[in-house]
Amino acid sequence: MKFSTNSPVLLALCALLAIWITKWIVHTAARILTMRRHGCQEPPKYPHKDPFFGIDLLLLYTKSLESQTFLNLNQNLFASYGKTFRAKFLGASIIKTIDPHITKYVHATHFNQFGVENIRIKAAPHLWGDGITMVDGERWANRRALIKPSFDVVHISNLGNRSLETHVQRLMRLLPRDGSTVDLMPLFKRLSLDTSSQFILGESLDALLSEDAHKEFLDANFYAQRGTGIRMMIGSRASFFHRDQKWRDACQTVNDFLDERVDKALLRLEKRESTELGGGRGRLRLIDEMAKTTKDRQALRFQLQNVLTPALDSPAIVLSNIFFYLSRNLCIESVVLPSGGGRDGRAPLYVQKGEIVEMNFRCMLRNKSFWGEDAEEFRPERWERICPTWEYVPFGGGPRICPAMRLVFTEVAYTVVTIAREFASLESRDEKPWTEQMRATFENKNGAKVALIPI
Repeated sequence: MKFSTNSPVLLALCALLAIWITKWIVHTAARILTMRRHGCQEPPKYPHKDPFFGIDLLLLYTKSLESQTFLNLNQNLFASYGKTFRAKFLGASIIKTIDPHITKYVHATHFNQFGVENIRIKAAPHLWGDGITMVDGERWANRRALIKPSFDVVHISNLGNRSLETHVQRLMRLLPRDGSTVDLMPLFKRLSLDTSSQFILGESLDALLSEDAHKEFLDANFYAQRGTGIRMMIGSRASFFHRDQKWRDACQTVNDFLDERVDKALLRLEKRESTELGGGRGRLRLIDEMAKTTKDRQALRFQLQNVLTPALDSPAIVLSNIFFYLSRNLCIESVVLPSGGGRDGRAPLYVQKGEIVEMNFRCMLRNKSFWGEDAEEFRPERWERICPTWEYVPFGGGPRICPAMRLVFTEVAYTVVTIAREFASLESRDEKPWTEQMRATFENKNGAKVALIPI
């Protein structure tokens, strides 16, 4: 096909090109002026072989996930390029950081200028939908206002009903007292399943009473969360790069399981049933508290999934890690960040609207400039001399801080103390090092194999 200088197609293409160039010049000029005004400097850049799409970094991440070295890879990247550096990932510009000043800026002082919705909601629409951890703005505020008071009410009620004690005592009966080896991780997962289903659904799934209880749901949930973790890493392009039918089937199994509980809650609400589960003081269900504000079946399921996943994973992983290490160590707009720019990371850093700021909390907890040269070592004595603020945020910070923080902390602390009161010592029965396994978060692939020596 030949084009003349008067061709409408050619003129249209030239006009579009001129508009694009003009917008690029305007945005670049505004960026340069803002950087000069605030004294911003560019952070170090990852030396991409593919500087346009960052496919080389994607391949490096994929290889590290397969070899179970993803966490160490990130640690090495920050060691090589500093606390803050810029990289490309599937065409998107990402600022990777372990700088606590930036964490505070993003999570607290300038919370409204950052969001997660554009990244997350496209990554896991089948499982987490538009729940509290997936959205921003008014939708997030509405969901937070719904969930936070309900967590507090149910938490206090269940403590009063001693339901946590009931489940922990069931766990205690499963612990061998002859010094034989036991893998605590599966037991802690069953404990988390029982306690979380108790306070969220109002009915324990009794996994501690039967090893095979709800196995189909648990297996599906494990695979669904692993796939979701991968999709969260990929971000808004997850639907194109992650096409796993098994993951979709697992999500459907999880959704069907939760839909049954949602239907029961709506039926109870319709019949105005009491919140009591029978006998003694009433025990509240989080799902019933949530159902009072909406009868939308899908919305309720998404909200449940957004609170159930952290409740299932966090306590079990924390407890497993505690006993694993104890047994081996006896005794939304363009902004200027306050730091992160320049080779030393101390200059202000200009962040253009649409850029991703990715905070790596795991690497932040191994930052030797704060924790010391022995940051990789198990040395709890360090807590006697340090008082971290934004250097240590296990539950996040600012308005998005985890609403279940008190509940998770209570479950972990109560379980550890209960076990410590009945056993005199702890021995490691696993020669393998801690090996990462990805879910929505990371856990030890080999569990927590120990021997408990009774008093």
